[in-house]
Amino acid sequence: MTLALVTGLAALMFISIEPEIDLTVDQLMANPAEYEGEKLRLHGTVVSIDLENRTLTLSGENATINIDFETASLPNGADENKTISVRGLVVSEAGGWSVHAEEIKVGCPSKYEAAD
Repeated sequence: MTLALVTGLAALMFISIEPEIDLTVDQLMANPAEYEGEKLRLHGTVVSIDLENRTLTLSGENATINIDFETASLPNGADENKTISVRGLVVSEAGGWSVHAEEIKVGCPSKYEAAD
């Protein structure tokens, strides 16, 4: 039993957990091909929301990107001109770049970090 426990713990030490990529819209759109196929967290301001197609447009200071939230819940408070955080996959589509959202949070990113 002890050998199995030690072996299991040793195996866990070799598992690599990738740090989450955390970007603004402008940072992503400066070179979106670099992040194609990557899961990341993206921060920006909601420009518009299309509830029927479950998409929204997120902006930074100089760039925008489409967010597909077909598989994510749009939280209360996710309105135009609000800052949101989107976790999802960066994809290249016929109309340009987009993020397929897995999770959307409203507000400042620091709001979700643990207190020291």
